[in-house]
Amino acid sequence: MLKNKSGPEKVLGKIFITGADGFIGRAVWESLCHEYKIIALDKITSNEEKNEEKDDGVVFIKGDITDVCLLEKICTTYVPDVVIHCAGVAHQKINSPIDKRLYDEVNHLATINLAKVAFSANPKVHFIFLSSISVYGESHKQKQVKEEDLCWPTTEYARSKLDAENGLKTFFNEGHIKTLDILRLAPVYDSRWSLNLEKRVFGFKKLFYMKFGTGNQTMSVLARQNLVDFVLYRIGKNSIQCSCNVFNVTDKKPCSFNEIIKIFKKSEYQPDKRVIKVPLLFVWITTRIAGFLIKDKANLIHSFYDKLSKDLVFDNSKMLNEGFDPKFTFTSVFEKL
Repeated sequence: MLKNKSGPEKVLGKIFITGADGFIGRAVWESLCHEYKIIALDKITSNEEKNEEKDDGVVFIKGDITDVCLLEKICTTYVPDVVIHCAGVAHQKINSPIDKRLYDEVNHLATINLAKVAFSANPKVHFIFLSSISVYGESHKQKQVKEEDLCWPTTEYARSKLDAENGLKTFFNEGHIKTLDILRLAPVYDSRWSLNLEKRVFGFKKLFYMKFGTGNQTMSVLARQNLVDFVLYRIGKNSIQCSCNVFNVTDKKPCSFNEIIKIFKKSEYQPDKRVIKVPLLFVWITTRIAGFLIKDKANLIHSFYDKLSKDLVFDNSKMLNEGFDPKFTFTSVFEKL
């Protein structure tokens, strides 16, 4: 038994983390490596050698998540107790479109293949899939979106994440996964990387802030460390077998655009620039014209207006009722040290 700093004792186990050199994956294994054996997979890794093992016992493997033979080799060699699936293709950009098939191959099919080979190697594996609140879409009228609400994804990225979720649920219902956690993440940030929030409040090249409408629109956000802490919390629950859980994972409270701008301006990590007010009608007209001109990206472009004009708050009561208490806030992450 190994004593966990947060209190309960845990059996020292093996955890397989995909996307381990990414923004989220690296933070996860760095927090876990002192208590668990980590097998870290990433297509692009800062470690020069393949299958390099560091002094802390982390095994780094450079490889592609779509390589089923590699996944089988890793899972049969190390037989992980937990799989934390962070790897995936991120949101597409207007000026650098991503092939729909790539989203399906990486975000959807590779996820299902990983779950199958992990279960084959260890029928008691705890599978944790990092999904996204984008699976809900942006058209919900209620104040807070719950896990049980219908999903209306508007992008290929979101559709591929939802397809992966549905495939995992089917796999669970067929009795192949005993413990499945699907984490629908709000936009993740920390003090050094907050692109998902910057897109809501910055103008061209961060030359100025943009306040859309009143700026009182609120959105759920997620501090990277809160996400890491929740993953650790769920791993501590892995003795609970035969459960399939979907969680909206967010900070305890949402932030308004005005709050984001105010905190950014006071932070040492973001510039203190002037604020320009932008009428929402202007945004609506601009996105409609752009959608008309770029018809194959119309839904994606129209979704920009929804993200800037509406509250996008996701009910996190299921996460909180688990007993998890997110300790980090937007203010505490960005306040000067």
